[in-house]
Formats: sequence, structure tokens, C-alpha cells
Amino acid sequence: MREVLEWPDEPVFTTGCWYLRLCQAVARGAGGSRSRPLLALPRARRERLLRSVLELPEEVEILGWKIVAPVMASQLDGPGRELNLLSREALAAATVLEAIVMTAPGNDNPRLRSALRAAGLP
Repeated sequence: MREVLEWPDEPVFTTGCWYLRLCQAVARGAGGSRSRPLLALPRARRERLLRSVLELPEEVEILGWKIVAPVMASQLDGPGRELNLLSREALAAATVLEAIVMTAPGNDNPRLRSALRAAGLP
């Protein structure tokens, strides 16, 4: 059974690229590792869950590209140089917010972890 985390007292942010990937996986329902369990649910429950994913909770915020893009660009010659777009956005958002980056269990990203350390972030 997976560990359920309590909602933190601090603000919670996600990145636009990650949220886009989640929405695409859910909307396509292609049966990949992220959407396969969803497809196995009874239709009514599956549709409720789809709506809840596609409507990001108000408690979860996303920084706009107006803020994130310049930081991403400035990190290309530094800690972000070996990262893909999703990881670069996470690094930039964490830099702006001075935040901790959390990933799903089993979704370790050594390059992002290294870039976060190089940027002086936890």
C-alpha cells in the first residue's frame, strides 16, 4: 500500500509541464503505467476521477511562464544544462520559490537532484 501524505502547511505548487503531461495521460487514457489503473475503474467513478485530475485543486498553484522562463533560460549555462524541459521547469520553480522538490516514489531523477544541490536547494 502506498503512503498517503498529509497536506502540508506550506503552499503547494506543481509545474505547468508536469500538469500538462498528467492531463494528457488522463485525457488520452492510453493505458500506460499512469493511466492503466484508472481505466480499470467503473465508468462513473473513472469519470469523477478524470474531472478531479483535469480540474487542479485551488490549493495547488502553478507559477506562470512569465516568471519561470527567464529563470530557466538563465540556468542553461549552470545547473540546468543537462536537464530536460520538465526538470528545468522544476528547478526554476524551486529556485524562484526557494522550495523543496518532491517526486513520486520510484520516480527518482538524479540529474534534477544534482542540479538542485548545485543551485543550493534541498
